[in-house]
Amino acid sequence: MAMNRGDARRREHVLAAALPVFATFGYRKTSMDAVAQAADISRPGLYFFFAGKEELFRETMRQALDQAMGDVRAALATDDDIQARLVSALDAFLGRYVGTHINEGVDTLVQHGTAGLNDMYDDYRAAFLSALAQAVAASGPLTGAVTPREIAEVLHAAGTGWKHRVTDRAEFVDRLTTAVRVAMRS
Repeated sequence: MAMNRGDARRREHVLAAALPVFATFGYRKTSMDAVAQAADISRPGLYFFFAGKEELFRETMRQALDQAMGDVRAALATDDDIQARLVSALDAFLGRYVGTHINEGVDTLVQHGTAGLNDMYDDYRAAFLSALAQAVAASGPLTGAVTPREIAEVLHAAGTGWKHRVTDRAEFVDRLTTAVRVAMRS
């Protein structure tokens, strides 16, 4: 059965509502009833869009990661200087939930192989690192023996560590700015 535009918008709404529920309660403790309630949809209506919790979870995480990568690509495509573009891209991929009540929960869901994600996060992480490395490479020659991929990996590691140690997103972006400035001097 083909979905019309209204159904597609409603499905997107359900996925957006499901993310905080999964992040708050974790995969195991999240029920289809809780997601239906959060999305303001009936449980049968939820099953119209998703065959079960595993499919709902995978599609919720896919939507969140697709949005993050879309924002990364947009950040890297601006006319800003390379450092500003890298900070924006890192923030788009790693910082979108920093300072919110779901930051730790989302991290647990996507990075620690929860229920049925298999290698989904690894694939998105690889695409993110490649996009960063390409932007670094395109910015001009590097000094020293460091590669664009190594810079991307160091920046990702720094951002991953800091997102759990800062109090808000502004502090996270400040830390990213310092990391990018240091890394790009290599």
